[in-house]
Amino acid sequence: MTRLFCLLVVFAVLAGCHKDRSPAPSPSSRIVTAPVKKAPGPLMRTLLGQVAYDPSASSQVMARLPALSVVSIRVFAGDHVARGETVMVLKSPDFLAAESELASVLDNPGKKNPNRGGGLRLLAEQKLRLLGASRKEIERLERTRKPVDRYEVRSPLSGTLIRIGPAEGAQVRLGDLLFEVSDLSRLWVQAFLYPGEEKGLRRGATVEVVALHEEKNSGTGRILRIAPFIDPATRTIPLRIAIDNARGLFRPDSWVRIRIPVENGSGTPLFLVPERAVVRMQDRKTAVFVVRGGRPPALLPVDVLGRRGPDVEVRGRFGPDDRVVTEGLLPLLSQPAS
Repeated sequence: MTRLFCLLVVFAVLAGCHKDRSPAPSPSSRIVTAPVKKAPGPLMRTLLGQVAYDPSASSQVMARLPALSVVSIRVFAGDHVARGETVMVLKSPDFLAAESELASVLDNPGKKNPNRGGGLRLLAEQKLRLLGASRKEIERLERTRKPVDRYEVRSPLSGTLIRIGPAEGAQVRLGDLLFEVSDLSRLWVQAFLYPGEEKGLRRGATVEVVALHEEKNSGTGRILRIAPFIDPATRTIPLRIAIDNARGLFRPDSWVRIRIPVENGSGTPLFLVPERAVVRMQDRKTAVFVVRGGRPPALLPVDVLGRRGPDVEVRGRFGPDDRVVTEGLLPLLSQPAS
């Protein structure tokens, strides 16, 4: 009898424990939230960019006449050249013919019609100048009256020789690339924006440029152009920035980090939320789930303007005590947006 009584007591206790057990938590009770903070200081957008040559500070020198061979190359890729310095010497029968024409005019000035002789001399000199002959070469021909077939090709600007086209001894055709020179104190940075990120940017704004390989190398740049189109290959908006490289901190084709101040033209305050709190909708717009007081989470559209460490800077209609959902979004996506 005693044993039966003990068994009945145990069953009663177990039944009571099972009855008082609390129900499993709902999906909404498992979410994790984070506070919404006001963005301190000016809004900064960080982009990756690639350094490129500035076409306005670069020049490709093409062959203005054919040549039998490259006699000599006096400077090579990576060397600095001054404006007017000889880069290479070509052997050209066409240059010999042009010099012979001027020498013939100088030897026969035209006794019957001096004006006609002066006109022919001017045309012959202009032809030599168009081919690249210097004033010293023309003066040498006027003094010696001995034409030569050596054609000196000079740099049109001061800068660094980027590349050489033909090798010594090679034959040159009309229009062949002889060499390329660029002033590396003036460079461009090519960057790309996703559609919508161009909001708040303006032409002429000053930006900070930092080298990725050595972050102590930093300088300033200026936005030259925000393309009015989207690149069909990358689906991004090209951005062009000019940088002053007088100290030689940046090299073409290297990668840099660009920090761009963004104007908040709407006048609405900017906020910081964790990047993982931002969700992208089917229409490519961005939003966050906001928790206000004891009410259920609600979907709030936001504009993502930039990044600041682990957070993103957004613009939206936040309240003073709002929190955003950072985990547990999948159960919430099935709830209707407010």
